[in-house]
Amino acid sequence: MTPPPEQVLEVTALTRLIKGQLEENFSRVWVKGEVSNLRKQSSGHLYFSLKDTGSQLPCALFARDAARQSFELQDGMELLLLGDVSVFEPHGRYQLIAKIVIQSGEGRLQLDYERLKRKLAAEGLFDASHKKPLPALPRKIAVITSPTGAAIRDFLQILRRREFGGEVVIFPVKVQGKGAAEEVGAMFKHVVASDGFDLIVITRGGGSIEDLWVFNEEALAREVAACPLPVISAIGHEIDTVLTDYAADKRAETPSGAAELISSLYMEARSRCEDAESDFHAWVEGYLSDQGSQLCDLSARMRIIAPDRRVQHISMRIDEMESRLSSNLARRITTEQQALSQYAQRIVEQHPKTRIGIAYQHLKDFSRRLERAKILIASKNVEKLQSLQHRLENGSLQATLQRGYAMIQNRDGDIIDRASLAKKESQLKARFHDGEITLKNDS
Repeated sequence: MTPPPEQVLEVTALTRLIKGQLEENFSRVWVKGEVSNLRKQSSGHLYFSLKDTGSQLPCALFARDAARQSFELQDGMELLLLGDVSVFEPHGRYQLIAKIVIQSGEGRLQLDYERLKRKLAAEGLFDASHKKPLPALPRKIAVITSPTGAAIRDFLQILRRREFGGEVVIFPVKVQGKGAAEEVGAMFKHVVASDGFDLIVITRGGGSIEDLWVFNEEALAREVAACPLPVISAIGHEIDTVLTDYAADKRAETPSGAAELISSLYMEARSRCEDAESDFHAWVEGYLSDQGSQLCDLSARMRIIAPDRRVQHISMRIDEMESRLSSNLARRITTEQQALSQYAQRIVEQHPKTRIGIAYQHLKDFSRRLERAKILIASKNVEKLQSLQHRLENGSLQATLQRGYAMIQNRDGDIIDRASLAKKESQLKARFHDGEITLKNDS
């Protein structure tokens, strides 16, 4: 009965094997039951048991997850938990590490919410690539909300306090209760179809999952995701999340957070504009100062170089150049006159009779060549004219009629070239090469 040493497990090793199997096969499980033996530690962690009529399950809710819950846990409360089964090794005891806690009455809605969220996420409706940037300086904002709620009062108060300069238009709707979903959806479509808005904000205060369910409707989430304008979703408190938060281009944790986000963008853009204005003024002042310094330097240089004296000097140089030009021109005229006299003497010396005799001989040669060219061209033109005349005679109407054709005309002399036209005439004329005959149409 003594087992081999390699088959013997230490308690810690066995516990770790069990822990690994449980955590691998029981991850993200939903469990429903009643709270008992609730203990809250100073660290903020909560320890309790979840029981039903047949069994109980140790549970732990750590401080970070506990702070996200919208209600305080109490003994006897019916809960729906989502968590991971784990093993606490020192005690060798398994327990559920809860991540999401839902009151039992909210369980069905929470399941529907998770199902819709997974469905729309799988379609890519929440992808970051679809998100549009928010305008830095929105001039006109549409706010879809209840006009009497605290959310819109906080939203407007923050915008006023931070001196937001844009226009805010409130589109009143019911944000919970019967018909609220249809009203919010219809108003959203109306805003999208309107002109002039730069940004849409959907907002309301906090509440239970039933109160916020309007903003978990699939149709509204799709409308928000497909909106051509940037959309901010500011629904409930920080721990509340709805489908429009994921579908919108930006989620604000609260209505006040949405106002701070918008006004921060506005204040940042205004600050950049003020900085740019200040930099521009500084640049202009520096530029004008530099130009003034340069002007002073140029004035000093003008006094040094004395331009009036330079003008006088240039005038004297012009007078001198004018005198030199006149003298050069006179010498050039004298030289040209002498050259002209030499050319005249050479013309007189060259006797024209010889040049006239040569020119006369060239003229006789050109006359003979011209006469021969005229005869040759006339002969070619006669041949060409005869050829064209022959072609013209062959293509004439008379030649065509001589080849056996006839030309049909009505009594007015119009040519009939189709049978349909001939049927309309009671009498026709047929022209042959040797005369005409009259035809009667009996058809």
